[in-house]
Amino acid sequence: MSDAPPVTPTPTWGEVFPWFREVMAEDDAWYVGQVDSKTDVGVARLADAAVTRLKPLPVGRLFPAVRRVERLDELTWPKHRLLNALHRGGCFTGDDLSYMVIAEMLSWESVGPIIVKQILEVVALEEIRASTAK
Repeated sequence: MSDAPPVTPTPTWGEVFPWFREVMAEDDAWYVGQVDSKTDVGVARLADAAVTRLKPLPVGRLFPAVRRVERLDELTWPKHRLLNALHRGGCFTGDDLSYMVIAEMLSWESVGPIIVKQILEVVALEEIRASTAK
């Protein structure tokens, strides 16, 4: 018997984000690959799909792991203005953000699709981290 810990297979994009295959075209099936391949490209595509096609949905429906984030400032934000936008929108915890509808985020003052996409990219990375930590 081996004392090595069991190897947990890396999940696919479709396993971590089951909603994603429903909004992507059949001929664009890259999401069947493992999450660890092309992560930056993948989270950008996820965020873009959420902002362009899933505006009526709350963030927590797409990225449920965000609820477990006690304070949003604990996440790694590439730009401080993203966190500022969240705070101005009343989101200080992951639970706050989980109930926020994407369309409402797009209506915040001085916030457009690019800012919302960048916020959702950070949230998607947290979802990946949470799914691979199981």
